[in-house]
Amino acid sequence: MAPNQVVTIVGAGPAGIAAALTLAEYGVPAILIDEAEHIGGQYYKHFGVAPGSSRGRELDQLRQQGRERLTALERSPVEVRLGTTVWGFFEPNRLALVADDQVEVLEAPSVLIATGAIERVAAFPGWTLPGVMTAGAAQRVLSHDGVLPGRRFVLAGTGPLLLAIATQIVEAGGDVAAVVDCVGLTAPVRGLRHAQAVVGQPRRLRQWAEYRRALRRAGVPYFHDYTVVEARGEGELREVVIAGKDAEWNIRPETRQVLEADTLCVHFGFTASTELAQLAGCALAFARERGGWHVAHDDGMRASRLGLYVAGQVSGIGGADLAEATGALAGLTIAYDRGGISAEVYHRETRPLRRTIRQGRAFARMLNEVYTAPAAIARLVEPTTVLCRCEEVASSQVDQAVSAGVTTLNGLKRRTRCGMGFCQGRVCSQVLGSYLEHRYGVAPEEAGVFNARVPLKPVPLGALATIPDDEA
Repeated sequence: MAPNQVVTIVGAGPAGIAAALTLAEYGVPAILIDEAEHIGGQYYKHFGVAPGSSRGRELDQLRQQGRERLTALERSPVEVRLGTTVWGFFEPNRLALVADDQVEVLEAPSVLIATGAIERVAAFPGWTLPGVMTAGAAQRVLSHDGVLPGRRFVLAGTGPLLLAIATQIVEAGGDVAAVVDCVGLTAPVRGLRHAQAVVGQPRRLRQWAEYRRALRRAGVPYFHDYTVVEARGEGELREVVIAGKDAEWNIRPETRQVLEADTLCVHFGFTASTELAQLAGCALAFARERGGWHVAHDDGMRASRLGLYVAGQVSGIGGADLAEATGALAGLTIAYDRGGISAEVYHRETRPLRRTIRQGRAFARMLNEVYTAPAAIARLVEPTTVLCRCEEVASSQVDQAVSAGVTTLNGLKRRTRCGMGFCQGRVCSQVLGSYLEHRYGVAPEEAGVFNARVPLKPVPLGALATIPDDEA
């Protein structure tokens, strides 16, 4: 089949895999691309090392599930390209790839974007110290390399993932000094109106209960309605200051405690990785119940631009089960749009998926509304606190820009260099958005998002030199 008839899927996490296997089932050729060396994204943790070793019960289960997905892909006609980074989208519907220092331009009139999400962070004094990392980064080191990134840990932020990773660290022999949950005891009260969605998720409720029991057995202190206030150390993390807070994030000074630790893992939820979709001209939408900014789409997972589809976290934060369902739905929609299946088959096969997605969205809405830290988290920021760590831009510089009339992220980028560094604003966009909303009342829709620019990811100059003249 001609290359321009092949569906290109960007992202080999749960959503991308589900879409690829669905397309294969209906005879639609597909290419599955991911920049990692193994499939599975950040969820399945398909390891390439020490296959006989254990990383703890839950990570071992995810590894096994990842292997099952890999086996299914190996038995399918899907072409899998790993270690391949998509760094550009050009008219008309061309993807720029780089692998092994070689650039390729792929014609891709039908593209499924399943680029996932990144963890949310918060800015506070000392958050740029070595030893401070996201909880997911610590989990990746543990799951992929089989080692702990430190000796004594504090996990701080919000959401069930804190419990999961703290449990995994304990099972791996790590010393967890504390889990610091900024939502804590207020979560059940806030979640009452989502009771029906929660009742429909017995497996997740059992998981949370198991995490709590495991941490209690290990004697790990659990602080409700507390937050990290400061990270201290000379050149590396030595101490973590925590304190209780009220609903408006006013710190209660009498509750301050200092914990010794060499590793602080922070997690404040997730935000969708929309950069490739932006570059392709897809419309974005903002909804707190979907985790904030995400790619707008119809009920068949079609993006606003013809021939482009989305699935997984990029269509709204919601977990792996929801991501797989949206991936399968997107695969069916692509097959239907290309004439590969009839309307009767399409509606029959998508009916149960849509039901699963509705249930998943209801549960995700609860998680996003209850566990996403509010903009008031920016109350932790002090005048010297760095907000853009790549360009070392402090909050006082942002204040000066706002006083000059700047109220958008792209305006701050031009005025202060925020978002011009290595991460291209993926990290500081979250921090700046909360800061503008809390301190100056700028709504996220008004602040906007950083414009996506080529290259989306770093590309070696030598690789760029390999682009054929007619493509350059």
